[in-house]
Parts: sequence; structure tokens; C-alpha cells
Amino acid sequence: MEKKDIRIFDLLPVGKENAISTTDLLKKSGCRTARDLQQCIASERAPGAVICSGTGRGYWKPKNRKEIEDFCKTMDARARHIFVATKSARALLRQMDRQQDDNTENK
Repeated sequence: MEKKDIRIFDLLPVGKENAISTTDLLKKSGCRTARDLQQCIASERAPGAVICSGTGRGYWKPKNRKEIEDFCKTMDARARHIFVATKSARALLRQMDRQQDDNTENK
């Protein structure tokens, strides 16, 4: 990913109905890949830029409170699904640690 002089936020239209696709935003931003674009967006979101997105909808600046609330609900749901996926993996890691501890004690 190369440093961009232009902020992604400045390229975004206002309102969900005007969302810009990932493909179009890649072209406008100069990012090479969708992953690079996601990293740029994350780096702008971290200090406070509100960049709304939706699966298959693209990216946009919120035009009103409802769009911000909807975005928050979507992101919260995504975070919960990720947590559920890692919960079972962490349980398996704990089980493996216990088995390793048991094997060490039996030696």
C-alpha cells in the first residue's frame, strides 16, 4: 500500500443511496487492491472518520442519524459473528493446552 495524498473520506458521496462501489473507489483513490483500500479506510476510521459501508453497497458518508445507527448495528452484528467464530477456536486452544499439561504431568 502506498501513501495517498487524498483522503478516502473526501472521495465519498453523501447518503447510502449514492454509495460508491469498491471498484470505483479503488480507481479514484489510487489504492492497488481492495485490501489496501480497507486498510486506508481503517486508518481514517481509527481517529474518527465516519465512513459507512455495507456488503454489496459500497461506501458513503452518512447523511443522517439513521444511516449512522444502521451502520453501527451492521458493524456490531459483524463483530458479534466474528466473536462467536473465535470463541469455539479459543475453546479448542484451551482444550489443547489442558491436554498438553496432562501429558507433561504424566511424564
